Parts: sequence; C-alpha cells; structure tokens
Amino acid sequence: MNPMSDLVSFVFIAQTTMMVITSALLVYPVVTYAQNVAHTRGLLLLGGAFLALTVSYVCAIPLGMSLASAVLDLVSAALAAVGLWQFARPFVRFDGGEVETTTAVTDSSGGFENAGDD
Repeated sequence: MNPMSDLVSFVFIAQTTMMVITSALLVYPVVTYAQNVAHTRGLLLLGGAFLALTVSYVCAIPLGMSLASAVLDLVSAALAAVGLWQFARPFVRFDGGEVETTTAVTDSSGGFENAGDD
C-alpha cells in the first residue's frame, strides 16, 4: 500500500461519513418533531434525495457500479424535484392554461407589535 491510496481511502471515508451525518441531521429533527415542522413531507423527500446521492457516491467510487450510480442519481433528482414541489405547491395555481404564482406575504405591515402577549 502506498501512502497516496491510504490518503484517498481516508478522504473517501471522511466524505461518506459527513454525507451520512448530514442526511441524518436533515431527517432526524423532521421525524422527531414532525408536529412542529412545516413542510414535513418536502423536507423528508429532500433528506431522502441527499441519502440517495450518498449511496450513489458509494456505488460509483469504490464499487465501480456505474449503472447503479446512474439510477441512484436519477432517483435522487426525482426525490429532490418532488421535495421542492412540496414547498412550491401552495404558491402555484393552474387556472385554465395559465400558471399563476402568488407571494407568501400579502400584507407587509405589522410585526411583533401585533403579536400580543400570550
């Protein structure tokens, strides 16, 4: 074993570990505190997309499975697209043949002074 292959192995393991930790940090709070999280489904889909991307990375680099990696890339892209749609869906309306978008904030006045003391 030469030192360069040890360095490459270490970097691969470090990157893969960080990607798995990031996936867990994306999904864990959403699952644990689902009642307090807005757009739960969208966040879970984005977390699943990141996890599929991690598995694709592992399939491509050390295992050399290019077909499996390509399929997982496609799955990851589809999960990300559906997850992003979950965020955008409340702001897009299809009326007839036109697509109309709305803004989230309709009244820009107000703030904490209108919140009241609960």
